[in-house]
Amino acid sequence: MTMNVRNAAVEGRFYPATQERIFEQIREIEQTGRYPVRELKTGRIYGGVVPHAGHIYSGHQTVPFFQLISRQDRLPETFVIVHPNHTGSGLPLAIDDAEAWKNCIGDVPLDLELAVAMDLSFSRLSHANEHSAEVIIPYLQYYLRKHPFSIVPVCMMDQQPGSARHVAGRIRQAASELGRKVMVLASSDFSHFLSPREGEKKDQLVVDAIMKRDVDGVAEAVRKNHITVCGYGPIMTLMEYAAMDDPSYRIEILARGHSGEVFPSREVVDYISMVFYRS
Repeated sequence: MTMNVRNAAVEGRFYPATQERIFEQIREIEQTGRYPVRELKTGRIYGGVVPHAGHIYSGHQTVPFFQLISRQDRLPETFVIVHPNHTGSGLPLAIDDAEAWKNCIGDVPLDLELAVAMDLSFSRLSHANEHSAEVIIPYLQYYLRKHPFSIVPVCMMDQQPGSARHVAGRIRQAASELGRKVMVLASSDFSHFLSPREGEKKDQLVVDAIMKRDVDGVAEAVRKNHITVCGYGPIMTLMEYAAMDDPSYRIEILARGHSGEVFPSREVVDYISMVFYRS
């Protein structure tokens, strides 16, 4: 019987087309030491905000999160990757129906038991050509190559606060029912195609709301100020998920930068990685 596999859509464009080059690129980022390797002594990491741009652009901001989680004693069984919809295809909220996602490194299984228990719609179309979950997978494959894991990709075309609460609730309930160890990854870049100074100023409005654990404030900041944080729905989902376990959850910014640090430009895309945890 043929396995239902999602083949990589942006391999060779957003990240290299060979395992050797992907791993080499990650090691090169580590060796720069731009951001210190962090360690958290905590009972639980709920998840993190991670960029989804091309590895060459946002790798420096993405690597610190995965370095951090790879050093934890208690690693999750399943990563729920909540990500935006850039293509406009598919359903408002949807899980992919594939059994595995394939790239040049190998196949990553989907946790279909958890996916079904989450009781959200399934849509292959929502995920087929979307890059914002796919580009995160190679980091997991590199940093957790000795630790078996599965994924559940959740595509959010609908990024209303109510939808974020709904998705977070479904993740929490399903994980509880199955006794599954889960970590939520919120896939998002920040301001797009602004000057570094203007982008930082606008993004800070969103960051301030995140640090205050104000879900509605995140949505309000994005909409009132026309801030192009493409994955604010996934970020709000992670906020809701953490708050359901501990309303006083902690947040730390691990890395913050922009594409102009790699290729100088007057207009840049901003990248921030964060970790959400119980103190």
